[in-house]
Amino acid sequence: MRPTRKAALWVFAALLFLFFRGIGDHGLLDPIEGLNASVALNMATRHDWFIPRVGDFFYMGKSMGFWWLSALSLKVLGWSEIAVRALPALGGLGMALCVWFITRKLTSERVANFAVILTGSALLSYAASQIASPYTLYSLLVTCALAGFIYGSSDNRFFLLTHVASGLGFIVCGPTGLLLPWLSFLVYAYAAGEWSRLAAALFYWPGILATILLADGYLLLMYISSPAQLELIRYIPSGVAFNAFLDSLLFLAFGAFPWCGIAFYAAKNALPVNWRDIQDGESNGLLLVIWAAVFSFFGLFSGDAFLMTAVIPALAVLSALSIAKIIEENDERAARRMMVWECAFFALFVIAVLPYFYFSVAPLRGTLLSLLPWVGVDCFFVALGLRCVHKQVMRKMMLHIGVAALTSLLPLAGVFDLFAETSSIRPGALWLKNEVKAGDKIIQYGINRPSLYFYTAKESLLFKAGSLNGVAKRKSLDERALSKTWGSAPRVFLILTQESEILRSLGGGISNVYDDANYIILSNKNH
Repeated sequence: MRPTRKAALWVFAALLFLFFRGIGDHGLLDPIEGLNASVALNMATRHDWFIPRVGDFFYMGKSMGFWWLSALSLKVLGWSEIAVRALPALGGLGMALCVWFITRKLTSERVANFAVILTGSALLSYAASQIASPYTLYSLLVTCALAGFIYGSSDNRFFLLTHVASGLGFIVCGPTGLLLPWLSFLVYAYAAGEWSRLAAALFYWPGILATILLADGYLLLMYISSPAQLELIRYIPSGVAFNAFLDSLLFLAFGAFPWCGIAFYAAKNALPVNWRDIQDGESNGLLLVIWAAVFSFFGLFSGDAFLMTAVIPALAVLSALSIAKIIEENDERAARRMMVWECAFFALFVIAVLPYFYFSVAPLRGTLLSLLPWVGVDCFFVALGLRCVHKQVMRKMMLHIGVAALTSLLPLAGVFDLFAETSSIRPGALWLKNEVKAGDKIIQYGINRPSLYFYTAKESLLFKAGSLNGVAKRKSLDERALSKTWGSAPRVFLILTQESEILRSLGGGISNVYDDANYIILSNKNH
């Protein structure tokens, strides 16, 4: 076996361990994981495959394919967090594998191994692979479409992969999975004058047939089984809140951390100086830049910051190609410029962006023990890059910073564990699962945690709880209805946070039946 192929196996083995390490050790994060897991559980247990629901309430989401796969995972792997997180972790690994094939096509296996490390170590792609959500699957499918387009330039048969991947993207991710890849190719064809390449891909007849079967078959199935869900596919949000836009902007700028400065430098230098004279060697670089720009623009104005995950593969390939070129030409000046950008982005992230999220997201305040080692290892990542440039040993750059990038994922995984400890409802929910009997009522006081349904498979009532975006309006109890329920139900479990004030207007005995660091559960009956 060639050394580069053996190195690739070691890299993927490391990512396999890091992506799957501990995905079942911590509870679901609300609302994103709780919503997706609850919809999948509904489908797996009630066999209602075409109406996404959180308990008894309709959820207005588009990613039916992801929920179908998650429901099947629950049936195969059992009722656990691992079942709903296995698919995103596999999606992250698949995305890295796709990056390997793209980079190998454009350069060499050695550079491809480095591109895989950059893909897996990026903050955004790793985070998306650790939560029960469709983002990595979405990114995998659109990246497969990109790979098919790049490979199709030398063998038209690969255009079938572009069509199949974008068609599956429509089923799993909604219209963007189908439209954005082709929009990227259209913009590229206009900029580079590659209309023949676009026409060959778009009108490849086996691909057209595959797209029709996948996309139209899915639409027909929705029309027959769930016309309301078909209407949601066409729904476009009317506006994006400023906070959502700001978060998306920060994810765009720093989603590739710790190598976001390198990615920026690579993307900037991939743009051609003369748009009328794009050489063959530069053409794919331009395609990757346009791809990143199109998906960034959509993610920025969609209000969903995690959609930026689809940008990471293109940036990883560009960054690996850029560093490989610097090493091959032994261009010390270019290496210094690259590291200047890297240090600037790194300093801005540590000084401004990380404190912003740390103080604005309350559960993050309990993750300091893992955040500091993660930032420390990333400092080592930057220091190694600077040393390689200073000592003019740039041929060792990919090896050194690659090892540092992979190492940084260990403390980053700890961040998820600590984050869940201060926000997940799992301990109390599992206690409720064993205690609740027929006729009992569960009330969430001042909270609305969709993961409660996933853990208990029981619907809950709300009191003074905010609504969830995309979930049909749930009626919140008023004081009279709460008192009536408290007094008339065989047994009532009232779950509230430690910061909530104990209700004084309930009447009757109040029994504290469960108490942990985050939540209290009260009952109207003594146990």
